[in-house]
Amino acid sequence: NITTIIILYNSSIEESSTIQSLLTSNITNINLKVIIWNNGPKPLMKDEYLKFKNIFDSYKIQLSIFENIHNIALSKIYNFFVTKKQFDFFSILDQDSKLSSDFFQNIKNNSDYDVIVPAIYSSGWRTKENSLCFPIYHKSRDLFDKQIFEMGEIESISSGLTISKRLKDRLNENNNQIFNERYALYAIDTCFFIDLKSLSDSIYKGICLGKIDHSLDFKLQNPNKISSSRKLEMEYSKVLNKILYAKKSKLNVFLYLLRKLVKQKYSFYVFIKLVKCLIKHKHPRSSIPITMKQLL
Repeated sequence: NITTIIILYNSSIEESSTIQSLLTSNITNINLKVIIWNNGPKPLMKDEYLKFKNIFDSYKIQLSIFENIHNIALSKIYNFFVTKKQFDFFSILDQDSKLSSDFFQNIKNNSDYDVIVPAIYSSGWRTKENSLCFPIYHKSRDLFDKQIFEMGEIESISSGLTISKRLKDRLNENNNQIFNERYALYAIDTCFFIDLKSLSDSIYKGICLGKIDHSLDFKLQNPNKISSSRKLEMEYSKVLNKILYAKKSKLNVFLYLLRKLVKQKYSFYVFIKLVKCLIKHKHPRSSIPITMKQLL
């Protein structure tokens, strides 16, 4: 029993390369349930989602579709479904990943593992060609060059990340969040992998196998090409990383922000937003409760 969630943003169902490739994947002897979440900014068209309901039915895949067009924090969406749904394995997918045909078979055939990640390939991230980008070693940041890994040893992106029910139950003990809801967009995946370090001496193991082609935004590596909204999102995650993981004091982080303002790296508007994030210890969208409209 595999449940997968696909997050759409500024995309129709038909435009999602993830959904198109999923429909060509091998799901023999797999009970696959697919959740599509439209995070906005436009609602999905009824004709389209009814069309895909028929398509998924023909593949004997159970489809449900939810919508909130106000760009809800991804961490909240992940946590809601991973804690509410029944599954043996739960997979997270972005809208623009091309799955290999064996993606789900790799999960079924490696059910002894609790974290399963594919090799992530993308053009423009490390080289102009379609090259291996993730996973990487947490400490050295070098590309991961093995198959089996310990908890906390690697980092990867959220698309393609699969976790077992056994690990979910362990992480969910004492009402702990599986995905850190102080984050809304960037660094949710990084934090998840770092938090696994607490289980490094446990029975839980991970494996990297298979591959997906994913459209990583290479502009994120060039500050001159990043939009102002993306820059702000990245700075939110930097502020939170400094407080929550680097254990910097609020004064230390405030001075860091102030230096950026003085050097005109930030506008005053951005500075105030980041200071509010610093004070509250969370992304502003993390304060928005999760609500949804179920379309299917």
